[in-house]
Amino acid sequence: MQNGDTETAPLLGNKQHKPKRQLRSFLTENVDIHYAPLPLLVCCFLTGLIDAGSYNAWSVFMGMQTGNTVFLALSSANLPAGSDSLKWARSGVSILSLMFGSLIAGRMYTAVGPTRRLTLTSSFLLQALCIIIAAVLVQTDTVPERNPTDKIVLVAIPFLAAQSGAQVATAKSLGFSELPTTVLTSVYNDLASDGKLSARDNPKRDRRLGSVVMMLLGGICGAWLSRGTGTFTTVLWVGAAMKVLLGLSWLLFSAASED
Repeated sequence: MQNGDTETAPLLGNKQHKPKRQLRSFLTENVDIHYAPLPLLVCCFLTGLIDAGSYNAWSVFMGMQTGNTVFLALSSANLPAGSDSLKWARSGVSILSLMFGSLIAGRMYTAVGPTRRLTLTSSFLLQALCIIIAAVLVQTDTVPERNPTDKIVLVAIPFLAAQSGAQVATAKSLGFSELPTTVLTSVYNDLASDGKLSARDNPKRDRRLGSVVMMLLGGICGAWLSRGTGTFTTVLWVGAAMKVLLGLSWLLFSAASED
């Protein structure tokens, strides 16, 4: 009887540990990035959504840093006339925060691999957490929604800009440089200079066009949500929910082939 128990125990132990090993293997495997442009296109929508809301509320962008760079330059001459004295600070904080988000995400992707399921899921859920923190700060009136001249606004900006930076790092790390997710100037230029623009089979052209459409749609939705609800909070909660869904979507991707 004792011999039977001794022989059975390891078998039972193996069965108990098998689900854990399967889960670990599932989370650490590389995903097939064939359909990765789909969540990245949704990221373009989110940039338009959040930037429309943030510019309307605080006169600053969270993703499109070309505009913030120009704002920073104009602020050196106190232009435009009548603009508030904190505009340079909002623009500068947004630029630096986006760079910080890109730095952290880029290092993470380099260290553990950009196509690992757990890496992508964790990255997007952390980005969602950043938006949630900003949404809570605004909803609780810790950060004023309609007073961009209040210095406390500078507390919320880093969270939103950093997640935009992580978003850019994701697209670059996955190899989809034609989908920067936060800027369209280079996309417009690449479209116009594409020698195969009219070719039937041109995936990069299709992705670039998709990014333009999605960012425009996101901006329109952000504008109308801000106008319809009168708050930036709604825009942020919608953005956070979408980011959570994007994070979970990586769990549905098939594993990359071993070839």
